[in-house]
Amino acid sequence: MVDIDFQAIRKGLSELPRADNHAPDQTVNPEEVYAVQGHRAALDPDRALVVANRGMGKSFWTHALSQDPIRQSVSQQFRQPDLKSAAVSIGFNASERADSVAPSPDTIRRVYQDRDGRSPESIWNAVIARAAGSNLPVPIPQGFSPLVQWVDEDPERYASAMTEADNRLATAGRRLLIVFDALDRLGEDWETTRALTRALLRRALAARSYRTIRIKLFMRLDQFEDSSLFDFPDASKIRNTRVDLEWRTEDLYGLLFSRLERLSSARESFRQLQDSLRFRQSAFPQVSQAQDSQKLTVDALAGEFMGASKKRGRVFTWLPTHLADARGQTSPRTFLTVWREAAHHGTAPLAHAVDHLGIMEGVRKASEDRFTELAEDYKWIRRALEPLKGQMVPMERETLEAIWRERQVAERVVNESRQKGWLAPVQLGVAEMSPERALVTALETIGVLEIRRNGKINVPDIFRVEAGIKRKGGVRPPRRGSPPDSQS
Repeated sequence: MVDIDFQAIRKGLSELPRADNHAPDQTVNPEEVYAVQGHRAALDPDRALVVANRGMGKSFWTHALSQDPIRQSVSQQFRQPDLKSAAVSIGFNASERADSVAPSPDTIRRVYQDRDGRSPESIWNAVIARAAGSNLPVPIPQGFSPLVQWVDEDPERYASAMTEADNRLATAGRRLLIVFDALDRLGEDWETTRALTRALLRRALAARSYRTIRIKLFMRLDQFEDSSLFDFPDASKIRNTRVDLEWRTEDLYGLLFSRLERLSSARESFRQLQDSLRFRQSAFPQVSQAQDSQKLTVDALAGEFMGASKKRGRVFTWLPTHLADARGQTSPRTFLTVWREAAHHGTAPLAHAVDHLGIMEGVRKASEDRFTELAEDYKWIRRALEPLKGQMVPMERETLEAIWRERQVAERVVNESRQKGWLAPVQLGVAEMSPERALVTALETIGVLEIRRNGKINVPDIFRVEAGIKRKGGVRPPRRGSPPDSQS
């Protein structure tokens, strides 16, 4: 076997980008694009609704689709000619920048508040008209508020103009895809956000009558679980054909390997490693499947076990298991964080790039980052989990609800949301549930709590560690200011 320079691979792992969230209007680096085959349906222009949690790729694909070179490349990889021929406009992404198509959140809210009885669908019709642009047979007002009024005052004129735009696009052999992201930023309360989102869903359904114009929405999990959003005729045509943006274990490892192949510091050594493993695979036909191939690579990078033997688990399966939320999903950003931090931890092993102690520390750092990341979208998470610090999970549901009730957690969440202008869990507005039961449902929806078959509540490691919640046999929460232990 060729001597592999694991130090070079370790250096490459340490250089993995931090992969910050994609901000509105941020340009996507082509080197960041990793085409997961399971995401093919999410990019299909005819699939209107894509649902995912924070960090799973909603904003990434929104902006990647809007960039011609990346869209062309992805359309070839996914063999989607309809995507290749499409012009893509962003209809909303919560950007404050002035845009020829997408209005800012403040503009949306002002027009909604001043609509004088007009349907909120007029707002989205105005956005669609902007996106149609030069394909329209008539000029349209430049200002957004005048355009909404123009759309609303003569629906027949609007319908005729859009039909002609659709015909022109069809004649030219082109399609128009209008993409919407950050729908939770449409309003400062659930009533406004719900009304605007429902109107947009209705327009997405209506757009199916066009030959060339389609609407695609990237939506948060908690919004999707709000059944009142889909309280309109034929809503099931969108709801039941949604695409869940997910990452399988093989996708995560494939992403990691593709990053190493692109880093100049690690590329040559990593390729040599893979070549040597291919030789081994040819001698052992039973490991010829793609995932088994990945397992051999991971074993070479980090060792096979999370310790001296299989008792503590195998790295290949242990890692995604301990990074997954209660829905079984792992953020790709979180996964890469573990490997980057593992390469910075401790002394480099002799025969691998990282070891299980580094991976354990990487999980702690990933837990911190993932918790912070999710709390940016759901401001109430910290308030809900703070009373559980030092508690042991799994715990009885009644115990959890009693802790929250004693500390008036639900009431504090509602009050703070009103004072600070962020959205409380949508479930807290459901009259049929107690506030504590609503909090359980909200956390279960976004994958922070797991309700086991025996009814007990568990918190996955990826959130439990940073929240300081205990679990026998799990990854130990960090001791602030002191070196971490490897296992509890």
